[in-house]
Amino acid sequence: MPNKTNPMVITLDHFNKMREHFKQHYFLSNCNSNFGGQDIQIPWSSFSLVVQNFINTYNVSPDTVALRFVHCYDSTSNELYLRLQICTMTPDPSKPDTYNLVTTNVAWYTIANGSIAPTGVTDLQDQNYLNNFYYCNAAICSPAHLVNLASDTGALKFVRNLVFPWTQELHKLHVDNGSPANASVCFAAASHNNTSPVLDHPHALAIYLRKHDGTPLIDKKEYALEFQMKAADLGTLCPDQCGVYILPKA
Repeated sequence: MPNKTNPMVITLDHFNKMREHFKQHYFLSNCNSNFGGQDIQIPWSSFSLVVQNFINTYNVSPDTVALRFVHCYDSTSNELYLRLQICTMTPDPSKPDTYNLVTTNVAWYTIANGSIAPTGVTDLQDQNYLNNFYYCNAAICSPAHLVNLASDTGALKFVRNLVFPWTQELHKLHVDNGSPANASVCFAAASHNNTSPVLDHPHALAIYLRKHDGTPLIDKKEYALEFQMKAADLGTLCPDQCGVYILPKA
């Protein structure tokens, strides 16, 4: 379950449940679950470098950096991938624990095929993903229960993108695990119920680390540091909350 004091933190048990929920509810046509990109792994050094480059280029405080991930799908390779927007965030004075995303300065990348690379595509949704994926809320998938994500033309139901804070969550994930050399950061397609008022099982991400030898840094034990041997979760989902990051409450 999520950590009692920090709901961003999840254990191995909860991680596995989230992965299973995704597999039970997201498909290609005809309940086809044969697609890749469900656990994208890239070097931590490459990931952190693009964030640090953004910080240096625009002279911003690391505490203000937000990472917005867009769900994408490559129909040629039959794989999910991510588009990343790096931007900043500032507190909303009218809403507690809410930060408005600031896109005056941004950097865009794709995360796919074991690497991260700059991209000129700046859309906050991927039509190919929406056109090809289907949601099923039945216990066992059947074509009669499938709903195409593209049918949500008002962008009110199915998740297009989600936001994580850099310093408070993803950088801390690395530090709390001892800043392991040659580690990989992994983005696992996940879902869990009761996290969205508009959808029973929204498409989320569970982010975790692997050691240089591929060993996942996630288990069921308790440690002194919050993210030690844990995964990071509970990014802000759009929809239903777009253009903001909302700090989850314990």
